[in-house]
Amino acid sequence: MQEPLFTIIMDAYYKHHFLKKAVDAIFQQTYTNLEIILINNGATPETLEYLYEVEKKDKRLTLVHFEENQFSYDDPMKMVAVCYNKALSIATGEYVWYQSYDDIMAYDYVEKMVNLFQDNPKCITAAGNYEIIDSDGRITSTVPRHTNYRPRYMPGHILALACIEGKQRMFGAPGTIFTIKRDALIKAGGYHRAMELSQLYGIVPFGVTGFDETAVFYWRRHEGQLNHLIMQKGLFGFTILDLLKDWNIHSKWENVFGKNAADKIEAFLKNSNFQSMANWFVINLLHLRLMGAFRIFKKVWKYPLFWVLLPKTFWKRKKMVIEIFLPYAKIIIKKVFITFPSLVSQPKLKKLYERVKR
Repeated sequence: MQEPLFTIIMDAYYKHHFLKKAVDAIFQQTYTNLEIILINNGATPETLEYLYEVEKKDKRLTLVHFEENQFSYDDPMKMVAVCYNKALSIATGEYVWYQSYDDIMAYDYVEKMVNLFQDNPKCITAAGNYEIIDSDGRITSTVPRHTNYRPRYMPGHILALACIEGKQRMFGAPGTIFTIKRDALIKAGGYHRAMELSQLYGIVPFGVTGFDETAVFYWRRHEGQLNHLIMQKGLFGFTILDLLKDWNIHSKWENVFGKNAADKIEAFLKNSNFQSMANWFVINLLHLRLMGAFRIFKKVWKYPLFWVLLPKTFWKRKKMVIEIFLPYAKIIIKKVFITFPSLVSQPKLKKLYERVKR
């Protein structure tokens, strides 16, 4: 009996040194019945040369070409809708996994994902654990593990509800961590611009979800990550609200799990959209990235939920406020004491003066 085909989708544009490490890990997977679809997203010459090189090395690999890069600052998630769904349209594997060019799978990762599906026919999504690595591939996690304590199999909607109820020990995987049955992914609507939340709340809930904590995925953090640049520039919008409408999330949940659960999901997703925008408005403002803050404010100022969340967001970021403005406050206080030296004679003010002198 032939093993089921496993499809891996990956896009490529630049930083081919990261891409090479990601592809090398795929070639060394212990599970070999793979369909590897690499997307040439208007790649740089060095990256394109590498893509043609690996295409010749392995017959399991197919290239999808876009002459122009499909990323746009006007529509940052355009490449998800265009590139990833183009790859999905030609995929033939029973299971589909999307991976960023700068991340790495452990060599037995695919094998363990396939085992999750094969051991439970009701399983439609599967995930492993993760480690965070730096640009040199060194593991940077320094704190004890505090998330992803969940059983090998569980109803997907229980996982989703646990996430929105703040039970963070149930789920803590960054990025698009789920391998998905291809039929389930296509039925749901493919890859949505709100990619991560669409999977967790639009696909995972409607079947059993599997988890193998011994399957490790290495998620890389490095300078110039696109998601950070997008947030810093304030170039994101209402993709989560679009997801609610595009995938008819409330109706799907209500039909299967009841109105109460559907209301919870809808409220959570709406809150998530505006909370994210409030967070980055505050962060950009505090770091004096005024254009990024202005772009966000221009989009959300007329929504009451933004104004409800804004004071709470500033309060949560009070440590950042102190770290940023304390040095300036010390300079101002020193100048006051220099201008009015008699203030030092007052006991309480003298203590303050001694503190800012340090």
